[in-house]
Amino acid sequence: MIDRKEGKARPRSGVSDFMRTISGDEARALIESQLAAHGNGVLSVLAQYRRDDAVAAWHETIRAVEEFINLPKFGIADDRLRAWLCAIRLDHAFVSNPGPTWLAVRQALAPHLEAPVISRFTRVMLYAGAMGTAFAAHGLDARSAAITLDTIGGAVDYFQSRRRHFVSLLYTMPYACCGSLVLQPYDALTVLMPQVEHSCIAITGFHQKLALLEALPDFSLEVDQIGAMASHGFETLDDYFLEPERASIHVMAELRGDQFTMPAMETLDRGKIFSAAELRNGVKLIGATYEAFGLKDSDFSAMGLLVIAFARHCRDDYYVEIGKEKFRSMLRTQPALDPAELETLLVNKPSDYATNTNAYQPFLDLGDRIVSNVNLLSRFLYAFKNVHLNSRRRFQIHAGFIFEDMVKSDLDRMGFAVTDIKRINRKEFDVVATRGGVIFNIQCKNNWIDLSRIEAERALFVRYNRSLTNCYARALKKERDREHLLKQALGMDKVLHYVVSRFPVIGADPAVINYNQIDRLGFAGHAGA
Repeated sequence: MIDRKEGKARPRSGVSDFMRTISGDEARALIESQLAAHGNGVLSVLAQYRRDDAVAAWHETIRAVEEFINLPKFGIADDRLRAWLCAIRLDHAFVSNPGPTWLAVRQALAPHLEAPVISRFTRVMLYAGAMGTAFAAHGLDARSAAITLDTIGGAVDYFQSRRRHFVSLLYTMPYACCGSLVLQPYDALTVLMPQVEHSCIAITGFHQKLALLEALPDFSLEVDQIGAMASHGFETLDDYFLEPERASIHVMAELRGDQFTMPAMETLDRGKIFSAAELRNGVKLIGATYEAFGLKDSDFSAMGLLVIAFARHCRDDYYVEIGKEKFRSMLRTQPALDPAELETLLVNKPSDYATNTNAYQPFLDLGDRIVSNVNLLSRFLYAFKNVHLNSRRRFQIHAGFIFEDMVKSDLDRMGFAVTDIKRINRKEFDVVATRGGVIFNIQCKNNWIDLSRIEAERALFVRYNRSLTNCYARALKKERDREHLLKQALGMDKVLHYVVSRFPVIGADPAVINYNQIDRLGFAGHAGA
């Protein structure tokens, strides 16, 4: 379930003269001291800048980065143009003479997108090339797995892996920014990206290491003058650095698209990457996709209508800014939800960086006004939908069947033969597949885990994690006790039993595989797993 020696690599200039292994209270003290140092580091950097200017500059930067991520993926329909764009190199030659490439990209995108989008895209492209060169100059390999800025496609993946940190910094600015310096939009990436690399990623990683330390008796750190390497790692995100969900809207469309009716949508301006119309379409799509589970009740309907109302205050089809009193009057106009509770749900309470890594409120409080954007509003509504649905028994059951279909699809992709066995002698099985004369009996567990508790309520997370791993151990024992039924039904002598957990858990049993690492099943059985 957990790889040894996984975790964030650190640059090394050679073999260290001093290295020791620490665990227990000593490891905890080191991790907590690093958390404090990195947290204070973020605050001290932000404290130099004026609040409103910093928020505006970083807000604009996030828009440009989000467009940079989404443009190659969704903004152009021409596959050849997309492949050409992603392959463009951002190496030293580009940084030394970016003009020809810059012009070629602008000319290629001009028939497809409006001029401001293209300008923001090429600006981030220039920043990415410069950052790759700067990282290399400081001993960080821009072609490594962690920092991939050598092509536009690699830079897209790089920024996507850090978008959560970008938003968390934005949330932290009203709390931390109290200085007199003006953060300019054209300087924001240059100023804050080193802080993202040095401290923001470290804060998330060290919180996960504390959870690993408390969940795994053999957790340790290898420490030298350069840093600390954990004995175990924990990956919480799915592909494309997305939060895991029981049944995402994309999975619903792929596997259950015939079970809901697409609503009538507004026509989108194809020259834009994001827009208020797209946000309004998203409200309709979420409601229609999950309507069968009662999502469109008074609470979600009221929230959807509010989001649409907020979208009417869009500036430049992206930013949302509303006066505080106007905002509160909008909350009072709907009868379904308490206005005070709504404001707590919608407006971020200024706090430190670690707290903000799991914030989903779409609005930042700037005193007499609140600000947001169409992406933050969409992100919030999606999270609100998840919380709303997760307590519903019908959705839980249906999502379990969807997860089984996801696992079957992955097994088929990996070359397994998925059988149609669901029941033998009134004993139920989730997914049974074969490969190379071996039976793979897989229990699919879609138990929801609130990963935000790693930072917010670590003891509660560890306690719930322990109850799940104990539950999964019992499930594996039950399957092993009845494996003779599968041997008889399929005429094979060897059975391997696994639990695949949709949400990642921490544990030491290799037979429990987190879904974000399901490809490990492709290697199972070769070495007598």
